[in-house]
Amino acid sequence: MYFACLCCVLVGLSSCDKKKEEVTVQGSIYGVITDFATGNPVPNANVQLRPTGETTLTGSDGNYEFPELKDGKYSITVSKAEYTDLIDDYVIQVQNGRRMRRDVQIEKIPTYIRFTDVYGNDIKELDFGSGASLNMLSFNVFNNGTENISCKVEYSCTWITSVTDLPSIIKPGQNALVSVKIDRSKLAVGQNSTKLYIKSNNGNNVILVKATSGSGNPPTVQISPIGNITATSAQCIGQLIDANGGKVSDCGFCYSKTTNPTTDDFVVRLGVRTGSFSSTLSNLETGITYHVKAFAVSNLGTGYSSEVTFTTLSGMPVCGATTITALDPTTVRAESSVSVGTGSKITEKGFCWSTKSSPTLADQKVECGFGEGSIYGYLTSLQPSTTYWVRSYATNEFGTAYGPELSFISHTGLATLTTTSPTISGDKIITGGNITDDAGTVIIDRGVCYGSERNPNLSWSFEHTYDGTGGGKFSSSIPKPSKSGYIYIRAYATTQYGTAYGNEVSIYVH
Repeated sequence: MYFACLCCVLVGLSSCDKKKEEVTVQGSIYGVITDFATGNPVPNANVQLRPTGETTLTGSDGNYEFPELKDGKYSITVSKAEYTDLIDDYVIQVQNGRRMRRDVQIEKIPTYIRFTDVYGNDIKELDFGSGASLNMLSFNVFNNGTENISCKVEYSCTWITSVTDLPSIIKPGQNALVSVKIDRSKLAVGQNSTKLYIKSNNGNNVILVKATSGSGNPPTVQISPIGNITATSAQCIGQLIDANGGKVSDCGFCYSKTTNPTTDDFVVRLGVRTGSFSSTLSNLETGITYHVKAFAVSNLGTGYSSEVTFTTLSGMPVCGATTITALDPTTVRAESSVSVGTGSKITEKGFCWSTKSSPTLADQKVECGFGEGSIYGYLTSLQPSTTYWVRSYATNEFGTAYGPELSFISHTGLATLTTTSPTISGDKIITGGNITDDAGTVIIDRGVCYGSERNPNLSWSFEHTYDGTGGGKFSSSIPKPSKSGYIYIRAYATTQYGTAYGNEVSIYVH
């Protein structure tokens, strides 16, 4: 019999030790790395934790996390190619297993290459004009950065005969002279243009080269402001002002994502036109700025209008802010709204949520139908007393858009109550409690704890009563002790998630 009891004690101690191990909680540090200029998430950035030296890479959404950290003080360093290293001196205090958030922004290293003339003025083009004797022009490639750069010149043009090779290294603040020679006998009649591409290990740039043959002028063309802009299309209107004595063989529009578009870029050819001509540019990318010129081709060359720009609409749905109504410790109701925006019909909408910031469709989600308008849904299977992030989403042919992020803490599952002030009636002390909030769950037990020491609770060292189930007010009576002294009392209420206590009251017994 003694041996059996001893075994039970040992097993109990072992169980207690195991529980102590199970409740040991380690904290973590997480956050989002974004671009200083655009605010966009920066993927594949290297984040180092100081002083441990532990490193991790940001995901496609810019998120990083260092889990299972001991209590202490930490800071981070962020680095990525084409960005300035960030040594963040902000001290992140991890304590009691808490998850601590630290978001930072990093700045992109600017493009180093500039083009200047012999006087140091910035230029964007070389114009050989129509003079028969002008066959060579020069410009400087200037290193505008703080590091050495190496670069090269690329081009594809039959009337450019030679371009000076660049040195292997251009030091910070120094120029490299580039001379361009042309063969005017190879020029088409009228104006000719092409581009030189200067590519380096720290940025690229483009300079436009123009030359006009001496036997006439190309057509004169104008362009109107761009109209009927959608997510993937825009309408262009041009006008042939004067053929300048030449025979027009083609008209149209050229466009690109960079300045000074030519017929070497995207082009819409409309054939022979007189007066006004128009076309709708289609299959454009959403949310992109385009540069457009009208053009006309004759036996005297290609004439271009001035340049106009426009930006296509995003095409994405628009999602509103989310509001949360707690129903119980495991369920909340989410409400929001979505609209089509500038795109097409919404094929799916709902809410996504996670215990990490910036939830996506890869996390928990609830679908709430399709089409625009208000939406609501229920977030279920939540853990009590846990921080969650939630946002609405909507999907159409252009992709999935998300609304503003909202964080909330799920209900503890513990009741809220007060303790009734005690009075003495004969050999009894009359008290009780009032459960003002049942935490959205069932009160499975209630009563009062009492004793001669402070903070009475349901442990073995205190007495307590059982006064039924459910919320609201309840009464309790406890025996009046025979000895004089203070009796301390607290009401309690138990749910499936644990026991909550009311305020402590006391009464002196003579």
